[in-house]
Amino acid sequence: MKAYKKIGAILIAFITLSGFTVISKIDGGGTWDRYIETAAKKELVVIDYVCISACNLLLASPKLQVSKYAEFGVHETRWVEFGKSYLTGKRSEKKTNEFKTKLPTCAVKLFESKHAFDKGQPTYFTGEEVLKACPQIQEFIEK
Repeated sequence: MKAYKKIGAILIAFITLSGFTVISKIDGGGTWDRYIETAAKKELVVIDYVCISACNLLLASPKLQVSKYAEFGVHETRWVEFGKSYLTGKRSEKKTNEFKTKLPTCAVKLFESKHAFDKGQPTYFTGEEVLKACPQIQEFIEK
């Protein structure tokens, strides 16, 4: 991962209180629901650090800004029994395809170009790669 300046705690608090969503730390994903809800709110979403797994669903946000220094970790979707490790799960073709339908087509094409949906371990993409593949996404430039 590339090292770069982190956003200060005061700025994060301000942005959160102002109705923005900022990924300024490693977001390892989790269940899809919260990301789908955030993307549907039509509030500004800024991805400025590491976004892995379900966090990538934020790429569907209509008001999205991505730092060229951000990183996106993409992998196949697995069916995991409650309380078990992701690594013990089995690939779910159905869920992987459903996940793809929730992303912008440009992001799916980029991720598929490196077979990211075919692996259990994340394949990483830079914010710069995402911005190039998806010109409709605005670049986040820290001021």
